[in-house]
This record gives sequence, C-alpha cells and structure tokens, in this order.
Amino acid sequence: MIGHTPKKTIFELIADPRASQHLPSLSSVLRELEDLAGRNNVMIQEISRLIRSDQGLAVRILRLANSAFFAPTEPILDVDQALIYLGLSHVRTTIFTTRCIEQTCSVNSRLLPWKEFWLHEVGVGFITRLLAQHMREKPLTAESYYIMGLFHDIGKLVLAFLSPEDFNTVLTLADERNCETSVIEFELLGIDHATLGAWYLQQQGLPAMIFEPIRLHHAWKIEGHQSTLSCLVSLADKIAHFYKLGRSGSQVDVSGNLFEWEEWVQYQEHCGYTDAAEIEKHRNAIQDELGTIPDVIHQIVS
Repeated sequence: MIGHTPKKTIFELIADPRASQHLPSLSSVLRELEDLAGRNNVMIQEISRLIRSDQGLAVRILRLANSAFFAPTEPILDVDQALIYLGLSHVRTTIFTTRCIEQTCSVNSRLLPWKEFWLHEVGVGFITRLLAQHMREKPLTAESYYIMGLFHDIGKLVLAFLSPEDFNTVLTLADERNCETSVIEFELLGIDHATLGAWYLQQQGLPAMIFEPIRLHHAWKIEGHQSTLSCLVSLADKIAHFYKLGRSGSQVDVSGNLFEWEEWVQYQEHCGYTDAAEIEKHRNAIQDELGTIPDVIHQIVS
C-alpha cells in the first residue's frame, strides 16, 4: 500500500537514540538513592523530611514497619520511629521501589496490570535479598540484591512501551502455550525481555554487576561466569511464582519439591551447609521467612 510504513523491529527500535527518551527515566530515582546511600553523614531527619513530604510514601513506610515481616512488638505510629526500626537499607529500597512504580504505572495493558507486575517484582526483590543473606560469599550489598530482583523483568515493560502490539502478542501466546514469555519473545522478536531489560538498565546508568545477572537469569546454566547471581535471580523468580506473588505474564513450571529444583541445588552449594542438620535448619529458616513475604510486598505495592 502506498505510503505504508513498515513496522520497525525491536532491534531497530532500541537502536534509535531516541528510544530511551520514550521510556520512563530512572535517573532522578537513582540520584535520590545514591544521595541517600552515598553520604555517611546523612541524617535521619533528612530522610524523615523526604518521606513526610510524600503522604503515599509515608503510609508505605509505616505499613512496612508494622508488617508481619518485621513484626514489631508494639505498633509503630511515627515515621521517625519507623526509620529507626526498619534501618536505612530497607527505607532506601522502599523509597526507590515507590519511585519506580510511580514512573511506570502508566503502562496500559489489559493482559498484565502494572500492580500485579510490581507485586511480583517486589516479591522477587525481597526473596533475592533474603536468599543472598544465607550465602557464604556476598559480593554485593543487600540493596544491590534487592534491586537485581526488583528489575529482573523490567524488559517486559520496555517491550510494552516500545511495541505494545508485540507485548500483548507475547503474553497471549505464553498463556496459550503455558510457557515462559522468553520462549515466545525469541521466536517472534529474536530477543527476550532479559536482554531488553539489561539494555534499558545500562541506558539508565545501573552498573554491570546489576544488569548482567538480569540479562542471564534465563541462561544461568550455560553462562558460567555469572551463573551464581543469575541462578539466584532465577530461583527467586520461581519461588515468587510458587507463592503466587503477583503476576509476571510468564507461565512458570513450579511443580515438585522446591528443595529439589536445579536452581535450589545450585544455590545450596553456595551457602556452605554440608551437615544434614544444618541443611534442614536452613530450609526451615527460608520457609519461615518466605511466609512473611506476601504481607510485606502488599504494604509497598498498593
């Protein structure tokens, strides 16, 4: 047809220097996080003022402090008290998460509502941080593990912004075929959401130690140099699906015993537990902690 413009491929879309301008910018959110994390002399009053200036954020912080995950002995009713009780690491990541949700909640998709998406993402963030705490070697900060889990599926939002038609097609086919969206993405587009997410996070200024494990989290068995962190994210993702924490659009097989999954076996090797009693204690501790995750993510995503 005369005048018809051929549809651009996803590779053409992301190769366009203007592509990142159409996507939500996390630069201001990152600067805010770096400011709070980078100054050793940051005063609790400064963070308190920041939170009090945003009523929605203040409510989230108070709800988080009173959640079953943190289980205070008495109700926490004051922001300053909540900050002291939660600790700066949890407060910073809550602020960061809230800002990210605000930046992306305009995504229009009848197949994957943004709230369900972020419930899943926050759940994976908490689970990634939780699992990392038990590892023998922890090369990253607790916040880095959380952000890694939080952004593991951000490439799906990238696709939703840049090519909504392809995004909806991927979700529809993944549901019909009961499979991971990455399988459909490779078939239709030649690239999956993990690679798109890594590209986006690199554009936003996040370090490679965050976006590389995300890029490889569906390929942790074949990419040796990042297998530990990629496997950690993959395991957290499967656990979030197992506990039905939000929705990611993927149909993930979570059948069988969690502690017999390939990801768990690989993860267990990095925890250093060899005695049967230690292994059982570790599993029980993880299960107990996972039981509190649904409550805490609903306090942040509302």
